Amino acid sequence: MALPSELAARSALSRVCARCSESLRRQALIRNGFLQSSQQQQRRALTGKSSKIEPVDISRASPTRGISKRFSSDFSKTAFSSPGPSFGTQPGQRVLAADDLFHSFTNSPIPEIRRRAAFMRQHASCPHPHHQPGGGMAPAHVDFECPDCGIPVYCSKEHWADDYEAHLQICDTLRQINEDDHDLRSGRLFPEFEYAGPQMEEALINMTNWDTFLYTRNFNAINDDRSMRQATRLLTYPVTIGSILHELSPYNLKAGGRLTAEGIKSFSALRYTLHPPKQGGGMDVKGLRVEAPPVRLFILGARAESSLPRNAWIQLAHLFPRARIHLIFIGPESMMNRDDEFPLPPRTPSNPWGAIVEDRVWHSMKISTIVDYYHTIHKTGYFWPYDPYFDCFVMFHPGLGHPASSHEWEETLPMLLETKAPIIVTGYTQEDMERDINWVHKTAAGEFDVLLEPGENRFRSLRWDLNDLDPQDISAGNWGVWAFRGKRYETTRKNSEPPQSEPTASSSSAAGEAAATWRSSQSSTPAAESGTPLQQPIGGPRRGGSSRVASADPLSDKATTFLIRRILCPQQTDKAKSAAPAPIEELLPPLTSRNDVDLQLYALIAIILREYVQNWYAKITSDEAFVAEIVQIIAHITRALEQRLRKVDLESLLLDELPELLDRHITVRTDPRDIYHSLWPTPALFPVPRPDDPESVTAQSENETAYRQLLVDSFLAVLLPTEDLENNCLTALVGQILSELIIRNVLINKLSEPWFIWELLIIASRAAGGRRSTPEAEGHSGTSINSTSRQGRWAFSLSALFWAVMQWGFLAISFIRAAFATLMMSRSLPPRTSHSAGSRGATIYETKEPPAKPPGSFRRAEDPPSKTPVVAFRLWSAVANLAELDLRMPWLSGALSMLQWIAITGPGRIAGVDGTLDR
Repeated sequence: MALPSELAARSALSRVCARCSESLRRQALIRNGFLQSSQQQQRRALTGKSSKIEPVDISRASPTRGISKRFSSDFSKTAFSSPGPSFGTQPGQRVLAADDLFHSFTNSPIPEIRRRAAFMRQHASCPHPHHQPGGGMAPAHVDFECPDCGIPVYCSKEHWADDYEAHLQICDTLRQINEDDHDLRSGRLFPEFEYAGPQMEEALINMTNWDTFLYTRNFNAINDDRSMRQATRLLTYPVTIGSILHELSPYNLKAGGRLTAEGIKSFSALRYTLHPPKQGGGMDVKGLRVEAPPVRLFILGARAESSLPRNAWIQLAHLFPRARIHLIFIGPESMMNRDDEFPLPPRTPSNPWGAIVEDRVWHSMKISTIVDYYHTIHKTGYFWPYDPYFDCFVMFHPGLGHPASSHEWEETLPMLLETKAPIIVTGYTQEDMERDINWVHKTAAGEFDVLLEPGENRFRSLRWDLNDLDPQDISAGNWGVWAFRGKRYETTRKNSEPPQSEPTASSSSAAGEAAATWRSSQSSTPAAESGTPLQQPIGGPRRGGSSRVASADPLSDKATTFLIRRILCPQQTDKAKSAAPAPIEELLPPLTSRNDVDLQLYALIAIILREYVQNWYAKITSDEAFVAEIVQIIAHITRALEQRLRKVDLESLLLDELPELLDRHITVRTDPRDIYHSLWPTPALFPVPRPDDPESVTAQSENETAYRQLLVDSFLAVLLPTEDLENNCLTALVGQILSELIIRNVLINKLSEPWFIWELLIIASRAAGGRRSTPEAEGHSGTSINSTSRQGRWAFSLSALFWAVMQWGFLAISFIRAAFATLMMSRSLPPRTSHSAGSRGATIYETKEPPAKPPGSFRRAEDPPSKTPVVAFRLWSAVANLAELDLRMPWLSGALSMLQWIAITGPGRIAGVDGTLDR
């Protein structure tokens, strides 16, 4: 709950902030009925309501829905509408309290739910065994409401009591559905529908489950299960797609990861497009760069997801901030309940399918809706050509195997397999999903590859739905998910020529050529981005000479490769004795974007594992999977670390932050340990160990051990794959190796010791001394020095004075000319703030300290960092303190400080952020 001071501060800021004023104006329009709030749009999506649509019955068990591809509503099994405001209440009017949400459907205070109960009494059948075929009684409609769940479930109280044990299995879930429906119409505010906006790319997303995803995406905290169910009911659609296509997807190739070998091929192509490397582009003509075409997501059989609020689909754009996305909803019911928003346009030569295009949903997202069957559009070649790098098909609860709709998909399925693009399919329940899978196996046996094994969706809807025609039928949106695509064949030749892949339709298409041109213009390798092994040879071409001479050098690439094979790939070494050995890059995952660096890193890893892991693990078991698992984890960490290092602001790190740290060490005048602990209170170094106090030494050692473990846990949470975080044994072993063997033994006990630093300096000086001139050259230089010393001191002459003045004059003129040219060219240079992510439209601070914030407020993750002028970097003050300028020449120090202040804040601000000197 906000404090009174915070509320007062917000009220004061709203009078001067344009954004707050706009927010207040929008709220006033909503109260007057001119606009519809985002929460009303979310609640309208959850119920599928429209003021111009009559009550519609939707059920996947209905035999009359032959034209539909799904047999249950995505946002409610039955959609009712009524005139007036949404839910029959005025905005902000509370109908039901938080502790008064349970009511029987028949006696509900919500008219819409009472009409729903009447509909169920007229159409739903009693599930008692006596009313089933062979039970001896005719079918009857439900007429008795269970007092525990409040939903009509049986025809009479006697049948309810007789079949109570069967009903008890779903009674609690039905009560939860009852309360959720009343909560949706209670008139309360829904803060869970206020979704998170863009965030900086350095903040990685954890897709282990809903909680980690919402937390790492900076959503508002959802503190109760009911609000979580309401929020996930809408977010399940975009997040299900994003969780499969994202590079941090929880589905992988490991045991239980459900991703197949063919799946990593298809999804890696899409991930390469959805996660493009930074191009260094800008807003001017010189900053123009080639951009990839948008990724097309075809959502077939669209119905409820097409009416999803657009701020929910924008969450998909936030997951891929540097990619363009085009959502295409296709289906005869894709505009159901939306005719009042977008009347269907006429079909013209420029718009042959009458598509409704929402172009600027987000700056990188466009949405198109076509009311027609996909196979009808596919025959005309309207979306041709298809490219696996840019196209993906999604079908939410398609009902492929349902008897009433499978005939509609018989013509569509071969066309989808022909595109060779991934096809993501979800199901309401396990039975629904298995029915679709069996139908695909029966219809297209041997013509498709499974990309994602069937299973429960990690981001399914947590809210359960009720089928109004069958109260026993409860389901969850997107409960299960699986993926497949058309099989890609490879042709081989009988002679010794290497095999080559069969060309697909997309390889010769214009889109394929555009994709190849764009991929070739990237600075990084596609395999490095997608995580697949690089197919480049290690090192350069083989030089002349015998192999015996090459193997004699223990530091050669051949010897290094042999060491890596023997330690990290022992099982492949045994197989290589009878066949040609495979390249090392095919056996091990890439560590970085360069193969030569990977070779040296793997040699170092092999030595560390041999000395510190295999010497004790081999005594326990002969299993080699542990070493392979460690290698996989290290490879994942190094690739993630490389990506993070590429985004480090070296300018601020080298010229501002490190000099500031050096300056603090220079200005210390008392005990360095006390000053350090006062400036940087690190728990690992507290308390200060005193030689005369053994307890302080012991306490400091224990705190250091605990801090190392916390540091490693935080490090692993960022860099480890999401599925490995759930393995306690793995995290414990890797954490001990990093905290004790690397941080404690290597960094603390060696690298941070003075004797080791002196050893490094000695080795560096010896290496630099070995590059000096030969003894013969040194002898000649010694002779020249001796001869020069015999000539005596240099004599003063007018000619020497003249040439000295000329040299200094030329130097001064060159300096002035260079400074003038630099000032003239600085106008055409791009501003420094354009190089930082998220700086567009942000406030740039002219000083080191950001502006003051109201009490109790905190800096959000999406707030842009403040920029410091180059003249105000701590490098200059550190150099001045190192030279003791304030003690030796205080007048010069004061003059330089005055010039710095005038240049930053004076007329023109030539040294301010993006000023003439700052560029």
